[in-house]
Amino acid sequence: MSTTGTRHCRLLLVEPQFVLRRTVTVMAREMGLADVQEATSAAVAERLLSERPYGALLIALDEQGEALALLRRLRSGETAQPLDLPVAATAAACDVELALRLKELDVFRLLLKPFKVRGVLEVIEALRAPALLPEH
Repeated sequence: MSTTGTRHCRLLLVEPQFVLRRTVTVMAREMGLADVQEATSAAVAERLLSERPYGALLIALDEQGEALALLRRLRSGETAQPLDLPVAATAAACDVELALRLKELDVFRLLLKPFKVRGVLEVIEALRAPALLPEH
């Protein structure tokens, strides 16, 4: 599938599960949705966020709270990214407390695991829509 001339953003995908991460990356690239950069953890993502601009972030929430801490730093201006960087998240479960935190952190959408790859690709496409995102 050729995507020559298609405008797409640079997306940082933070997902510890190898198969899911690779599947999403390959499909998003093949469909011309995003130039996906991969990170296995919030710590790796934080380093990548300091190295280059991204148009969007898709981050898996972890039980240790590292992903939420990274989102707090992002929204408070402690990273090199714009404060309004479009963000979506994935999680195994969501209670009212988490939903409120995600709303406070301006998370665009939450996908609950397990989800179909098609669903995450739709979220990636929607992340591009809020503003003109940088090309790669």
